[in-house]
Amino acid sequence: MSGQGAPYGPGPTDGQDAPSGYGPPQGYSVGHSPQPGQASGPGTAGQGGYGAPSSGGYGPPGYGAPQPGYGYGQQPGYGPQPPGYGYGPGPAADVEVVGLRVGQYLLDSLLAVVPMIVLIGIGSALASVGSSALAVIGLLITLLGYVGALAGSFAVFAWWPSTHQGQTPAMGWLGVRIVRESDGGVPALGECALRWVLLIVDGIFAGIVGLVIMATSQRKQRLGDMAAHTLVVRA
Repeated sequence: MSGQGAPYGPGPTDGQDAPSGYGPPQGYSVGHSPQPGQASGPGTAGQGGYGAPSSGGYGPPGYGAPQPGYGYGQQPGYGPQPPGYGYGPGPAADVEVVGLRVGQYLLDSLLAVVPMIVLIGIGSALASVGSSALAVIGLLITLLGYVGALAGSFAVFAWWPSTHQGQTPAMGWLGVRIVRESDGGVPALGECALRWVLLIVDGIFAGIVGLVIMATSQRKQRLGDMAAHTLVVRA
């Protein structure tokens, strides 16, 4: 049988023992010189190397040069991280905001004690009139002023940031915010409340204790941030 009628292209000539119609598959070349990225040496003739795959060939996928970002010793996302990264999938964040935090604390504290200042002023004025009835009223107003200061402090330092993207009023003015340390999300009311409670410690000596802790901690956290697992970063 001649090679002209073979279903798979020209086959061996008449008289050969090999069956007709079984030439090498398309894309293979027998005894060809190695192409760039292909293996060479004994036993490799006609086979695709482990470099870039040949066009139209049947070789295995290339295992040559590492793909971008997958070099030895460096996996994607595990290189050196800038300060402020969360322990999990948190975003990069700038925690070098100690100076802004001092200004923010002073402004927010002023907002929190405004009710106390106003009410104590009214109570003192009434008590100075000399009437016993007005003195009692003045005392009650003064007490209300202290309660108002406590409520105002909670509203400014805990409730407001939990409902306003992690920002107290002064944080919004100065461009910083509170985020969860783990994932960079907005802290919940409970986390903000814990930060607020620990202002009792951080605020000792007019806030000097909190300032020292912030300045010396690795991630610029005061005690309240460490307990609540939060960071203060640039917004």
